[in-house]
Amino acid sequence: MGGPRLEVFKFGVYIFTPVMFMVYFGAPEFYDKHVRGSKFWPAPETVNTRTGIDKKELTYEVERLKQERLARKAAREGISGDKNV
Repeated sequence: MGGPRLEVFKFGVYIFTPVMFMVYFGAPEFYDKHVRGSKFWPAPETVNTRTGIDKKELTYEVERLKQERLARKAAREGISGDKNV
């Protein structure tokens, strides 16, 4: 319907659009302007993590989480058990 000129135009758009994106976003100027100034890792004082956790602390935390989960399960079963009676 459109003819050969439309097909050539569409072909050009399909080929040159990705090429132009690669040229623009792959240029060293784009990298220097938008990427180089950004920091990859956050500052240590803003991170909420601890290192050096020993086995006792991990075991205590696992047990605490288990107890919380069991308490929630018992509360849930107690509530649902009353409805069935």
